[in-house]
Amino acid sequence: MLRLENVKKIVHGASLSSRDQILVLLALEPTGPHTIPEIKTRGSSAGLPKLAKKNVSDILAKAKGFVARTHAGWELQQAGVSRVRELAKEIKVNLVVTHSSNSLRTHADRLSDPLTKSFVEEAISCFEAQQFRAAVVFSWAGAVALLHKHVFSKKLAEFNAEALKRDTKWRLAKQQDDLGRMKEHDFLDVCETIGVLGKNVKQTLQQELSLRNGCGHPNSLSIAENSVAAHIEKLIKNVFSRF
Repeated sequence: MLRLENVKKIVHGASLSSRDQILVLLALEPTGPHTIPEIKTRGSSAGLPKLAKKNVSDILAKAKGFVARTHAGWELQQAGVSRVRELAKEIKVNLVVTHSSNSLRTHADRLSDPLTKSFVEEAISCFEAQQFRAAVVFSWAGAVALLHKHVFSKKLAEFNAEALKRDTKWRLAKQQDDLGRMKEHDFLDVCETIGVLGKNVKQTLQQELSLRNGCGHPNSLSIAENSVAAHIEKLIKNVFSRF
């Protein structure tokens, strides 16, 4: 839910009660049940060494509705999540942006292709800076680069054969960059035909291509974090986590 730098901003941005400090610490990635020693360690990492001297168990026990204790430790409940969101909003930490950029960053760390990784890293930087149109453009470019790499390494002969069926003037792709000569909408159609993408996935990606085109050209289109988060989530589930 939160990265350490955002936790530090929240707990040091205002005078918080011990309860609120602990709620924020429980929202630090990875979320889930945490023991009292783990919570105190998180407090030290966030610059709250005095928290280790307090009766954290008692504080949590009195925070009924905000947290729950399971066999594995303490974890946030919906009221606790809502409270963390309030605290984040007060110092302008956008949790929608944080969550989506965290997910995208996780997949970026797994990418071996430097070109694809550079596009994804630029998308993350733009998204976190709330440059939403640029984030859409760069995240889409990263997804297409990943699809290009997959087709070139696994399906090139099938791709060229299908491309020739559709356009007799198609010059056979001999290197990965050659795939960029085909319009992206048509490229997705070919990917469906040769079994790289399913029909529904292709249709979803073509919808996201429309958003990318709107963001990549001068016009009056205005988008906010939720639209970009949805765009990134679809790319993660249908491209970055699969290829």
